[in-house]
Amino acid sequence: MPLPFIAVVRGGYTGESVISLQSARTMLEALDAQRFHPVYVSVSRDAWVCETVDGRALPFDRGTFTADRGNGMERFAGALIAIHGTPGEDGKLQGYLDMLGVPYQTGGVLCMAIAMSKYATTGLLRQMGFTVARSLLLHSRDAGTEQHVLEAVGLPCFVKPDGSGSSLGISKVKSADELGPALDAAFREGDTVMCEAYVQGRELTCGVVRLHGEVIALPVCEIRTDREFFDYEAKYHSDSTQELIPAPLPEEVSAEVRERSAAIYRALGCRGLVRVDHFWTGSEVVTIEVNTTPGFSPASIFPKMLKVSGIGVPRAINGLVEEMLQR
Repeated sequence: MPLPFIAVVRGGYTGESVISLQSARTMLEALDAQRFHPVYVSVSRDAWVCETVDGRALPFDRGTFTADRGNGMERFAGALIAIHGTPGEDGKLQGYLDMLGVPYQTGGVLCMAIAMSKYATTGLLRQMGFTVARSLLLHSRDAGTEQHVLEAVGLPCFVKPDGSGSSLGISKVKSADELGPALDAAFREGDTVMCEAYVQGRELTCGVVRLHGEVIALPVCEIRTDREFFDYEAKYHSDSTQELIPAPLPEEVSAEVRERSAAIYRALGCRGLVRVDHFWTGSEVVTIEVNTTPGFSPASIFPKMLKVSGIGVPRAINGLVEEMLQR
């Protein structure tokens, strides 16, 4: 009996594709080769390519999501999505797989589409009663845009592409003359831009995973950096960035962050690996963002949280694939 044929889907259409390749490798290497037969499906705007672990191309049909591993063309039993940004984090790939009847480990189309928009996510969380920062969504800019931002969210503030990840195109704005260049940088990354009030506090993040039907909040991580904020450079290249797991917090604060993260995971209908970002102001937890396909490279926070939790990467990834194949 052939092993279940698993597509580890990587790449994507954004600048995060380079991180996706690393995340995909971590996931694939964690899969039990005695139970699953994984290959890469690399997605770009130009083509979709199926490759073995050692880089050998396999015949592949994007229309049916089938490949030939030696037994003729067969549909993949499941897809392990490792794409950050479009089309793997915004619901597009999930819709395609739903139409073909191929299970995957992430949330569904609606969950992913909402969570891809920082503004939609925090707006929905606000309605659900979770504490989030003031924010404003921009679809374009004109002569009055900068004044509107200053009145709506004040200074300092963050200017972010609404749908990008890895902190691409994000600026911390401390003065009015910095706002214009920040908006330019954000609009270069996407068509919509979110301006968010600055929250003073300790930067925290908490991973959540559902295994064997149980939603598990992982140990909280505190991020410390000597940069203005946890930007792309701080995430992937800065030697001064500290990721403290478990975060040195009062136990009641850690418990609140973990409970909040798990509650958000359930409320948004998430599945798979999700990371929820917060600030602790000293008096309250403010939720900033929900990452539904968080970075999973060796340098990423999520694998480190899994290790500290005692679950570990192999157990988490194999568990997700087991549950995926049962749906």
